[in-house]
Amino acid sequence: MGYLERLQGYLERVARAPEGLPAVHVDLAAHRRRFAAAWEEVVASRKQLHSGDAPPERWQRDIWHKEDQLLYNMRWDLPTFVEEVADQLVESLVPDASAEELGKLINVAIGFAIGAEDTSGARGLDEEIGRIAQTACARLQRSYPRYGWESPARYTFEIRATHKHADRYTLTRSGTTLLQLPGLDAVRWLLALEAAQSLGPADEWRVSPELAAQLLKEPQREVEADELLDGSWPFSLATVRRLGAMKLLQYQGQDLERGFKGWSYAVFDRVRPLLEDIAEQRATPFAVLADALLRDEVALALDGIRPDPERALRESAAAATALQARMVVHEIRNALVPAQIALSRLVRELGQVTDGEPFQRYRGRVDAGIHRALAFADEMLRVANLGVEPAAPFDVSAALRDAVAGLAGELNGNLRCAPLEAAPAVVGPRGRFVLAIANVLRNAAQAVAGREGIVEVSLGVKEDALVLCVDDDGPGAPPDQRRAIFDAGVALRAGGSGQGLALVRQVIEGEMAGSVACGDSPLGGARFEIVIPLRRGRTP
Repeated sequence: MGYLERLQGYLERVARAPEGLPAVHVDLAAHRRRFAAAWEEVVASRKQLHSGDAPPERWQRDIWHKEDQLLYNMRWDLPTFVEEVADQLVESLVPDASAEELGKLINVAIGFAIGAEDTSGARGLDEEIGRIAQTACARLQRSYPRYGWESPARYTFEIRATHKHADRYTLTRSGTTLLQLPGLDAVRWLLALEAAQSLGPADEWRVSPELAAQLLKEPQREVEADELLDGSWPFSLATVRRLGAMKLLQYQGQDLERGFKGWSYAVFDRVRPLLEDIAEQRATPFAVLADALLRDEVALALDGIRPDPERALRESAAAATALQARMVVHEIRNALVPAQIALSRLVRELGQVTDGEPFQRYRGRVDAGIHRALAFADEMLRVANLGVEPAAPFDVSAALRDAVAGLAGELNGNLRCAPLEAAPAVVGPRGRFVLAIANVLRNAAQAVAGREGIVEVSLGVKEDALVLCVDDDGPGAPPDQRRAIFDAGVALRAGGSGQGLALVRQVIEGEMAGSVACGDSPLGGARFEIVIPLRRGRTP
């Protein structure tokens, strides 16, 4: 199983755990005791085998010498062996094992590694544990260090693809995004996450612009061990090895058995564009999304320390990025698609005039430029939407209560809310729905600000749709502006940004297949009517 598949497999396990995946713990002290006991058993068996005066045969001494070398390596680097075995057991054999069960199986692997007669009680399981123990021993014999990134749990936590709370791991939006991406896109996403968090060239968890530039400058290189010791190679060897595990370069590590004391790498040509993006710190769609999601993670962490009652009403950085991408793509298409059509018509109308080589050459450049711009816009939109909250069933009544609670101060006691009975669930992004309703309520609150006005909210079911109405007794909206106010940049109120109601239409119509309209209210002001289709018996 490749490195990327291991990461995605681990994240899938986290995603399937309703309350989060428990962290794996090993009792290293207990395993040291088991190792010492197993070693004594091996030594005792040797004495029993050759209790007489005759010395052991040469072949027997050779076997014992190799065993002693392995025992020596394990004695000094038992943590590496235990961590390797624990990860492999959890990933491929016993993903749901308790700490006690896992500890017993690790002890079996220790026994297998040094020749003690241990068993798990199941022959097939013993064979697999033996294979895992053999792989871990090979690492020790070749003096391969074990880096933290080789543990999917540690690596995904370090790059913020998972969040740890109360000793359990849960997915972040960055981790969810990784699960949505195939092949090379998944690798590009990992690199974008790493680069966005890099602490410099020596960072063992994240690739840095400096290292990317070095790999481009010298795509093939052999590095002597002395260069690592004296600091003349200032980059992280662990990161280079991880890039090798991602199949971005060919890596050969130290192999004392073959007399190779340094290490070497060779960057694959197909990887150069990815490294150029990082080295030049380009604002690619993946880089922009990574930055947005990471800012969201920081904001959530700060909210945990210093709670913000209006957090649910503020659009996240990732959602803002996606909304901005949609607006940019919309404008790009509005500008370029008509130009592309006009160019084609112009060529047809000019007829033979366009057959000349100069015209065709310049036309090819124009066509290529338009196609490239449209392709980039589509890619930007696709990537930005990866970070947006996924659609899921949710209770509208509870979401409405959250929106009302967040705006209690702005409504200033003017809100009248009809009893909210339990309504059928709707499918959509709950957080963005709360934000959209908050924008409608804020719009109504501002319409009645400065006097004893009224804002009224009602919720009901009509045929196969849920109908939410927000009424106020303010000045209302001019009939010729009632559709335009949902366009980005259109504001009827002085100082308004014209984005709040644009977001409402984007969420309700664009993401939930519903409708939103502004009309006359029975109270004398404006009515905002939101209609959301019900999807009975369906999941997103």
